Amino acid sequence: MNTHPKDAEESQSENTITWLDWPALILFSALMVIVFLQFFTRYFLNDSLGWTEEIARYLLIGLVFSGSLSVVHRGEHIFLEVIHRLAPRPNSKPLALVSEVAGFAYYLALGVFAFFLMADTDQSLVSVNFPKAAIYGFVAATLIVSAVFAANRIKGFAGKSSEEIYKELDEKATAED
Repeated sequence: MNTHPKDAEESQSENTITWLDWPALILFSALMVIVFLQFFTRYFLNDSLGWTEEIARYLLIGLVFSGSLSVVHRGEHIFLEVIHRLAPRPNSKPLALVSEVAGFAYYLALGVFAFFLMADTDQSLVSVNFPKAAIYGFVAATLIVSAVFAANRIKGFAGKSSEEIYKELDEKATAED
């Protein structure tokens, strides 16, 4: 446990909830209520509500992409840190840049595909009159914003030395929870 006041403040500020976390928290809470309702009606009342399964599925999709957005913003996506640790320190910058550029391209490509899917879909959910295009639009928006965050990280890494990047990645990897 950190006893140094400055370290404790930095650790606390890193763990605070930002505005980017709220959509995921709201979707998680809604998902929890829907799944409980589904479980209760199916196993205690022996009469399942049909719409809960479909709504839970789409809430989970929203949760995954909104949570991913928050993680991309913080730069805490899972990556193979063993490669960064085993590679010579001068290679930290190229490795980090290649990793971020690959992430940027992935988010951007998927965001564009999701946008086209949204534009091409005019169906509603089966159990509730809600357009699937809205769900695809949400996914497209989170992916495009993730691409913007990845571009900002690329810009940040481009202005740092390999040593600074290595130190930053090492601190994140060894940070106490």
